[in-house]
Amino acid sequence: MPRGAVALFKPWPPAVSAPMRRRGKMEAVRTCVGCRSRAQRSSLLRVVAQESQIVVDPSATLPGRGAWLHPTFECLDKAQNRRAFGRALRVEGTLDTAAIRSHLTREQAEEAVTSHE
Repeated sequence: MPRGAVALFKPWPPAVSAPMRRRGKMEAVRTCVGCRSRAQRSSLLRVVAQESQIVVDPSATLPGRGAWLHPTFECLDKAQNRRAFGRALRVEGTLDTAAIRSHLTREQAEEAVTSHE
């Protein structure tokens, strides 16, 4: 760089597109244990292992290690087939996913009722 020249620096932090911002702050990004794609925290569902079953944590406040999942049956099935819940939650043995499945069924039923109104 020649003497007297001014270096131009890129702004830090890097610019983020509008969907990644919330109220002027950056939205947290998490990885779905089913499809392994990254998404905004608000679009994923947090689950926690309690005893030998997986519990849905919609407020993301339950204690313990959590895993994130897209609220779809496809991602749930992929996570089960890959045995991803045990690894992500660091739990040995089989985990019961009935609570997640019933939560997703309930969500889809509510969405269907809302869309018909």
